[in-house]
Amino acid sequence: MVQVLTCLQENSIISDHLAMDLSVQGQRVSLPKAISNLPPFPAVAIRALQMVSTGEERLRELHDLICTDPAFSAEILKFANSPLYGIRIEIKNTLQATILLGYQRVKGLVLTMGMRAYLGQTLEVPVLRACWRHSLACAILAEEFAKVSTVDKDVAYTAGIIHDVGRLALAVTHPKQYHDLLEKGQGQPLDLVQRERELFGIDHCQAGHSLITAWNLPAEFIEITSRHHDRPTDSAFDLLSVISLSCEMADTLGFGLVHSPGTLRWEDILKRVPVRENLELPPAAEELTARIASKISCIESI
Repeated sequence: MVQVLTCLQENSIISDHLAMDLSVQGQRVSLPKAISNLPPFPAVAIRALQMVSTGEERLRELHDLICTDPAFSAEILKFANSPLYGIRIEIKNTLQATILLGYQRVKGLVLTMGMRAYLGQTLEVPVLRACWRHSLACAILAEEFAKVSTVDKDVAYTAGIIHDVGRLALAVTHPKQYHDLLEKGQGQPLDLVQRERELFGIDHCQAGHSLITAWNLPAEFIEITSRHHDRPTDSAFDLLSVISLSCEMADTLGFGLVHSPGTLRWEDILKRVPVRENLELPPAAEELTARIASKISCIESI
């Protein structure tokens, strides 16, 4: 673990690549000091999320982007042919995968692969592995909760993956401090957001807002990253509500960063879901936890 932490710290030096990645319309975007030395995120993933094209041309545009990176192309084919999607025919090229899986789903997969590649061997660091698995659990749950909302399930998955990107940024740039923060918070009530502000001068919601703005991503991602801990104030079960609920449920099922006695029960969280009979959730929390863990294991093994 010490070796990995050292590697993280050595790779935290700001570079010309980072300056380029944080450029919006030719202007350098300043990040808060707490995350200013964040290593560059895979450009393919950011460009995929920036796409807002409509109509048939968007599939071709996304396919062409993926083809610029052979590693991403190969990973897309692995995902498409995995048990996760149950497609009965063998998918042999990225265009076929993009058509069969759909535009929004492939964008979510590119982000998933980008985040996994970004973390790489640093997933050996417990705090980063916990961040990664929490985001995956949130994304998987968001797909399910989207069924009782007006939100597209694939859009919900992507939002679930990216909702905690600010926390990931803090953990990558301050691995030792963030690890110690979580260690001290185990088994007792802990306001992580407040402690982040005290330690780093910024919390992960603010960090996420800064990153999404710097990467010039659609406004809906700004709301998701900066407000996913907000409780909905009305009855609308929109994308933010879906992610907020999924984030809490992930914590409740054991995919949180801190095991605290203040965590809500899953029965209480489910009371906030409209039209619950349309959900395909198992009757016991343990069964749902096992299902999510199985999917995460599958994703990690691809």
